[in-house]
Amino acid sequence: MKQNIFLTYCHEIVGVAMKWLVQEHFPLSAIGEAQNFQTALSVLPKQHYDLVVLDAEIEDSAHLLGTVKHIKSISPKTRILIFSELDEAVYGPKYLAFGANGFLGKKADISSIILAIKTALRGDVFLGKQPDERQPAMAYADDKLPFDALSKRESQIAKLLVQGASLTDISRKMKLKETTVSTYKKRIFEKTGVKTLSDLIAIWQIYQ
Repeated sequence: MKQNIFLTYCHEIVGVAMKWLVQEHFPLSAIGEAQNFQTALSVLPKQHYDLVVLDAEIEDSAHLLGTVKHIKSISPKTRILIFSELDEAVYGPKYLAFGANGFLGKKADISSIILAIKTALRGDVFLGKQPDERQPAMAYADDKLPFDALSKRESQIAKLLVQGASLTDISRKMKLKETTVSTYKKRIFEKTGVKTLSDLIAIWQIYQ
């Protein structure tokens, strides 16, 4: 069966690999591609795509959730597969709740990538090691949110970090030593399971 598949990717080598996989395992597919969401959103309305693979790490990835919503608004039947380096356990369920059909880690082997694409194309949900189980997005456990473990002060500092405040700015605003703010930042990263500020911003957008 001929299917239209649209790929977004952060690096050209990733795009080459993904295109090869699709061409090899879905030979009748027509492939579209883009390296940023802005280009993707300008192209997608012009043709129906059965599946869109969204790379969570591309240049304007801060708009990932908005892109998922926009694609669903213009083409409700289009399936969406998130392709990401982020922790599936933390991010996966929420992306599904926003309308994605699957969450695929970039460390996945080739068989898992192919299975994820097949699962999403048939309208089922791919998440983790049980992609064949058809489940609504909100069926996944959500009782432990990443920011629940933060203290009141840690939550305040996390919010300021997400808003773009520097350690110096936070130090002045909260009347704390900059070294103390740095320690809080480290604790926040540890408790939320992120390694970078961009990761913190991403999960803040998802869970807040």
